[in-house]
Amino acid sequence: MSNRSSDPPIEFETDHLLSKWGFADGVLLDELLRKNGYDHLDEESDEWTEFSRRVLCEVVELFICPQIHNAIKPYRMLTSHNPIRVYEVDGRHITDWPEPPTLQPLTVAVPKEVILETAVHLYAARFTDTGEIVSYMVRSEWATAVAQQLGWNE
Repeated sequence: MSNRSSDPPIEFETDHLLSKWGFADGVLLDELLRKNGYDHLDEESDEWTEFSRRVLCEVVELFICPQIHNAIKPYRMLTSHNPIRVYEVDGRHITDWPEPPTLQPLTVAVPKEVILETAVHLYAARFTDTGEIVSYMVRSEWATAVAQQLGWNE
């Protein structure tokens, strides 16, 4: 494990919310997770895919989206690419923009400790009561509260 307190934060480019290939095609946090206790999960398994993508989605919804000055509405999607994007910016559907809008700020830094704390919480809750893997499409209670507070579900 790395020395988390001295690690630089991870910089998230906000325009990645507009791209199919954003956040390293959805695997931006995979290396950090593997190096910090989750290397035992088989990368080819559904458990790894659902877990790593859920961490990415939650971190983006909890720590990136609230920092964006534009009015946005993010959503999660089932895909082999970037699973977290926005469908509306400043009251306009993303397809109504002649050119992709510019999200401000351009980047948001999230400390690795915060990402790993989120991962710990989600790893503990990765199965339902029946033993099924929780999909990354399912927001945690915390992310659901943030979405409601910011009006993303309207």
